[in-house]
Order: sequence, then structure tokens, then C-alpha cells
Amino acid sequence: MIRKFSKDKISIQNIGRQRFWIGIVLGLFSAVIISLTFNYFRESFRFLTTLSTDLLILGESELQFYNYFFSSLATVLGLSTTVSIWMTNNNHKRKKDRINKQVARTNSLLIFWLILMMITRFGSVLPLVLYRASYDNQLNLFEEYWLLFILIPIVIFAQSWFLVRLIYRSINWILFSFIICIVIAFTLKNTTSVNQEILNKTYHTRFETDYNYIDQQTAKAKIEYGIEFQQSTINTLKKWYTESSINQVNSLKATFSKDHKVSLDTIILQKMVIRNFKEGGGYYRSGGNTIENWRYAYPIDIYRQLEFYDSNSHESKELLEIIKEQIKLVNTPEIDGEEYDQHTDTEIRKSLAVQNNIPAPLIQQLERVRDSIMNNKKYYQISKNLSEVKGGVKKF
Repeated sequence: MIRKFSKDKISIQNIGRQRFWIGIVLGLFSAVIISLTFNYFRESFRFLTTLSTDLLILGESELQFYNYFFSSLATVLGLSTTVSIWMTNNNHKRKKDRINKQVARTNSLLIFWLILMMITRFGSVLPLVLYRASYDNQLNLFEEYWLLFILIPIVIFAQSWFLVRLIYRSINWILFSFIICIVIAFTLKNTTSVNQEILNKTYHTRFETDYNYIDQQTAKAKIEYGIEFQQSTINTLKKWYTESSINQVNSLKATFSKDHKVSLDTIILQKMVIRNFKEGGGYYRSGGNTIENWRYAYPIDIYRQLEFYDSNSHESKELLEIIKEQIKLVNTPEIDGEEYDQHTDTEIRKSLAVQNNIPAPLIQQLERVRDSIMNNKKYYQISKNLSEVKGGVKKF
């Protein structure tokens, strides 16, 4: 005769009232702590990126998506904690329930730590590798792998209940817990998310002078010359280490090296790039006296462009502005370390670069070009305020 045992319905009595509430409390506690950790770790990582590269700023839709993902993930990981505690009760109606409960506990804890390890690994190592390679959003997880971020919490939720169903009839609890998890996820999203604007504003203040100069020059170009720069170009101007920023600097230098007229918008871009001391990629060549260390258009190339245009043209006016910016750069005074707090980040970078990486041949070439402009009657009216090239660094 075959004896058939039916599964009990999961209930507070079968779990144990004390164990039930301990599981609920520890599950909620885990969810809150994990959600806070995810959000503050993300902000800490964004802060660390500013030490060597541009700040990672998420778009509004991308930010909201990740906030919901982190809160949902924290919620289902909290559920895994709850289920693992519930399955420690010793009320076994069938002989294999004890084994199934042990497997359920092991499964819940395995999922909990495996997912945390995976998120920690991908959330730290992958971004660090990308940012060391002038990351410019080449790998956009939000746009390309958004479905994966939706499936992960769903799979964890299903796995948490999968083995429980071998022990108890629990369909009503599964449905009810799904609703509760959604409510908790929305609550965590609204209560544990970190406002990224706090760090964004701090970072913006660091480069406020540079950003204001870009805004002023782009507005001036539109009003005086009818030139309107694309927003993507302006965004690139406000970055220093991304691939697009590096390419922008290198492309401008290459454009001026060719023997044909350069457009006015390109001339204005080169002026802004020099003023804000945007640097191209790659390391400086050994020996500061090699002229290849100069990241911008060579003075001789600027002078050749002057010869293409009438002395009263907008292009000549802006080309002279480039020469002025180059002279200001090589004349940058040395800043003592104790005075760093009195200067902007760009001023400090300029000072360090002038001390170590401004090649002597470049200074000599800039001097010759300045003298040629000053001695050319054609440029008499527009070259009156052209400063001398001092070369080397002077202390304040």
C-alpha cells in the first residue's frame, strides 16, 4: 500500500511565530543596509573617479533606472535572508523535509552572497578598467543590457521560493510577498537613494571658471559671428579625460597643421581648449624639450593661418587671441603647494605643466612668431596688446 503525504500550507504556526518575526525583521534590516551600501558605494566611486578622470554623471532616466534596480535587488536579497531563517524550523511532516529545508537555506545564502560578490566585482573592477582607458560611455549597460537588470531581481525572487515549494504549499504567500517586495522596493528607492546633485555641484564648482568661460565664448560666437556649436561639442569641451575630449584636442592640432584655411569655429575651439588647458591623450615624451609635447597648434601654424586672412577679419582677430592664450600659458607663474587652495584646478595644472613639460623649442618658436607679428605692419592695429614671451616659470 502506497502512503501519500500531502504538503502542509506554509503558515506562521509551521514556521514558528518567533522565527517568523525574526526573519521579517532581519530581512528588512538587510534590505535597508544593502540598499544604502549600494547607493553610497556608487557615490563614493563617482567621487574617486574625479581624482584622475572626469566625474561620472548619469542621465536622469539612467539614474532612476539604477535606483530602482538597487532597491529591487536589495529587497529580494532581504527576502533571501528571511527565507533562510524561516527554513531553520524543525517541524518536519515528511522525512525529506529536513533535507529540503537545509537545501533551501543553502540555496538562499548562496544566492545572497553570490549576487553581492558579482555586483561588487562588476561595480568596482569593470568601471576602474574602463576609466583608465579614457572611458566615454562606450559600454552603456543601461541601453544595451537593461533587460539583464530586470531579470536579476526576478530570478532571485523565484529562486528564494523555488525550494520552499517542495516543502510547503505556498502559492498565496509567493503572490503576497511579490506585492510586498514591490512596495518595499519603491520605499527603499525613495528613502535610501543618494542625491547625485550634491557631488555634481561640488564638481561643477571645481571647474566653474572653465565652464563659465566656455559658456561665454559660445554665446559670443553665436551673437557676433552667427556660429552655434552643437551641444555635444560643448559637452566635450567641458571634459578633460574622455576619449572624445582627447580626440578633440588632437584633431584640432592636426587641423591646424594642414596647409589650408581653418574655419572660424575651429579657431574658436582651439582658443577655448588652450585657455582651459585641455590635454590630449598619451604620455609626454621623455625629455621636456621635445616639441611634440605641445598639445596644441604650433605658433608657426597659427601664423600661417594669419597669412590666409585679411588683418581685419574675424578669423585674424581670433587667431591673435590664440597666440595670446599660448603666451599666457607659457608665462604661467609657479604656484607653491601652500597656495593651492587659492587657485583653481586649471591654474594648478598649468603651473605644473609649465614647470615640467613646456618644450624650449616651442617657446623659441612662439617668440619668433610674436616678433614677426609685431614687426608686420599688416597686424599693427590688432597686435598692440601682445605680451612678451618670458619663458620659464616665475613665482607670484
